[in-house]
Amino acid sequence: MDRFTRITAILLMVSPGCLSQNGKWREAVEACIVGHNDWRGTASSLDECKRICEGHTSFRCLSLDFDGSSCLNSRHNRYSVQPSEDFKQPCVKLITQYAERLDMDYGWTIPVSGCIRSYNDKDIREVDDMDDCHQRCEDETEFVCLSVDFKLENKQCLLSRHNRASIRSLGDYTQPCHTEGFQYSEKTDTEFYWSDTVQGCIGLNNAEQDAQISSLSACQDRCLSETDFTCLSIAHKDSLCNLYRYNRDTIRPTSDYSKPCNTPDWTYSERVKFGSWTDDLDACIRSHNMNELEVPDLEACRMMCAQTDGCCSFDYRDSHHQCLLSAYNRATVTPSTDYTEPAYISGYRYSERVDKFCKHLD
Repeated sequence: MDRFTRITAILLMVSPGCLSQNGKWREAVEACIVGHNDWRGTASSLDECKRICEGHTSFRCLSLDFDGSSCLNSRHNRYSVQPSEDFKQPCVKLITQYAERLDMDYGWTIPVSGCIRSYNDKDIREVDDMDDCHQRCEDETEFVCLSVDFKLENKQCLLSRHNRASIRSLGDYTQPCHTEGFQYSEKTDTEFYWSDTVQGCIGLNNAEQDAQISSLSACQDRCLSETDFTCLSIAHKDSLCNLYRYNRDTIRPTSDYSKPCNTPDWTYSERVKFGSWTDDLDACIRSHNMNELEVPDLEACRMMCAQTDGCCSFDYRDSHHQCLLSAYNRATVTPSTDYTEPAYISGYRYSERVDKFCKHLD
């Protein structure tokens, strides 16, 4: 491991006795990551090196190398380094112990040849590499940055408030990128994204109002930055931004949500959880489709189900880019024989939400 960036030796000024090891770690093995170090210092033991890793605040420390005295910390682990050959087991030169955290995931998807078209909020030049581009996104204060496009040839880093789940249309994400040379990566620790906008609002008595918010996207960013309460939805009109601790599903009475708004020209949007899903199965539900879409891949189909009111499961057929959304799942579909495993038509994959209660609609 040979690249030392981001942090100075400030942590060495902190007494190891003041640091406590709180994370969960995989058992150490003889290995190392080459060329992906974000901090280097010394430690008297492997446990102390772990405590130092957990104490970083300017990056998410996921793994360490320890040779008995040198402690190397990285934002990467064996699953996120590119190329994967940068993880050496055993290490090439020294007898080095490698350990990685089990309580934290890599904060970004592994870069792929792709990009988001026409949704770039900031264009930064002279960026060293994808890690540096990630850091620029994490440090961004003007908006909530969710994804990056990076081109090594001209060291260009494009930051976006969108990711594959939030852009409209989904075709504006291209893999490979429509412009040669770009790699795409998005944050994996973003719990919410935004629904499509509608003409609507929630009753004013449920709102925290903020003025001089020029655009809908700025109002969404204001909601994400709210710290006094969990902001779940917004309405925007002219320069007014209403922040709500409720959304259309949780507001009581339900009549407090109106579409269109009882006061004209309010645009409403809410934060949507992507959800938890079963594994993708060789299966499908027959003849209970609430919507049929053409999307680029299975993950895009899953995203469309997550963003569609009442969707509990989907079937996806890669050969046709066909995405079938259903309000039913295998437990609720009637007759039960309409769920077939394996799929009655070859090539379909099926998945259903496990964090959402789906019931018979009849």
